[in-house]
Amino acid sequence: MDAHELANYRDDMLMDLIRQDKHFAFNELYRRHWEKMLNVAYKRLKSADVAEELVQEAFLNLYLKRKTLVITTSIAAYLHTVLKYKVLDEVRAQLVRNNYREEWLNRPEVVSDDVHTMLEHKELSTLMLNMADQLAPKCKEVFLLRYKEQLSIKMIAEQLQISEKTVEGHISVARKTLKVLLKDYRADFLSALIFLSLLR
Repeated sequence: MDAHELANYRDDMLMDLIRQDKHFAFNELYRRHWEKMLNVAYKRLKSADVAEELVQEAFLNLYLKRKTLVITTSIAAYLHTVLKYKVLDEVRAQLVRNNYREEWLNRPEVVSDDVHTMLEHKELSTLMLNMADQLAPKCKEVFLLRYKEQLSIKMIAEQLQISEKTVEGHISVARKTLKVLLKDYRADFLSALIFLSLLR
């Protein structure tokens, strides 16, 4: 069947041929309607790529349902209705994406700062605990009780049954050692100083 002959077929006649898996009929139906549908979709979406994709999906929908599809209006009206719902779905999806993007861009900076601070603190804590391994055993024990358990000097002295002066001595050694080790570390120096001040 040549193109001239096909041009004389109405859409419903082409649809009958499409139901019989006559691909040339589908191509003719596509040729007749795709451009108008593309313009409709583009006017709403302002994206040629998305509009083209939705038009193709509308035709694909028709092709996949060709055997069972009952069209009570015209083929053109059916295709435009399918396209309209696909455009509405896309608009809704864009709104959701935009809302998420807006929420992300407008999120309070404090969240970011909190996360950053938390990660930095965790990283610094890990580093301090690793550095503690380089202390003498008793010094390390005092350091961990002071740093991890947050015990006072008096409580440490009582728990280890040593004098408060001895505890202070171990903490002083730990501070000096950690200061030396921290010199090569790239962490925020202020955070390190704050940490070391906690050992006083």
